Amino acid sequence: MAKKVILFFVLAVLVLSNTFAFQFSPLEQTFTPTGADSVKSYTIVNDSDDAIAVMVSALVRDQAENGEEINADASRYFSIVPNKIIVSPRGTQIVRVQYRGPSTVTSELSFRLRAEQIQYSQGRQETNQNMFNFLYIYTTSLYVSPSKTVERLDVTKVTPVITAEGEKKMQISLVNGGNVHQILIGAEVSVADSQGNRVVLSGNDALPGIDGANILAKKKLTKLIPWPDGLAFPDDLSGTYQATISFSM
Repeated sequence: MAKKVILFFVLAVLVLSNTFAFQFSPLEQTFTPTGADSVKSYTIVNDSDDAIAVMVSALVRDQAENGEEINADASRYFSIVPNKIIVSPRGTQIVRVQYRGPSTVTSELSFRLRAEQIQYSQGRQETNQNMFNFLYIYTTSLYVSPSKTVERLDVTKVTPVITAEGEKKMQISLVNGGNVHQILIGAEVSVADSQGNRVVLSGNDALPGIDGANILAKKKLTKLIPWPDGLAFPDDLSGTYQATISFSM
């Protein structure tokens, strides 16, 4: 299955005398519930000429129907050693992450592993002057795989919608009926009305929020897209439509 590595990279604008930078890799890893692959290593590289402080933590990754990501603390699932690190100038630090959740996984578990740089005083400031402050944040993808993989993604509903602003839209609902995440790279949605008229939609302009989306296992995604020119918009919003989706695997 094709993978698209997603990196969330956040820079908090702070008034500091120095700006530090670091690298955290890899950006995506898949663990197994038990065995050798239940333990993985990550690497922190300090690109600066000053020592930096980094804190590493795990987050549960859930998903609302509109695609919004929902996170919660996942410390009970993982052992992270070390989880708070001072990395020397131009230095490297290996972080060992071990999955400690349920040993039986029937549906893929999704997490984030986050590495947060925090301001490090190196003794130049007093301890009561907020020695720690967030600087750079890497948020990577972490999955715990099921023993058997099932891939299935369906279009469950297509509905004509007129928004509060009077815009004609098509609402498309997708369901990941499989047990692993699906990344909709190069998505194409074929939609047909009850008269047999059919359009094939592709690209971000036609499928905003769908093309390139990552739908986690057992989750549903519903998005409004522009009404396609090739189909007549129904007068009473009661038209019936059939749709299928394809994407790169």
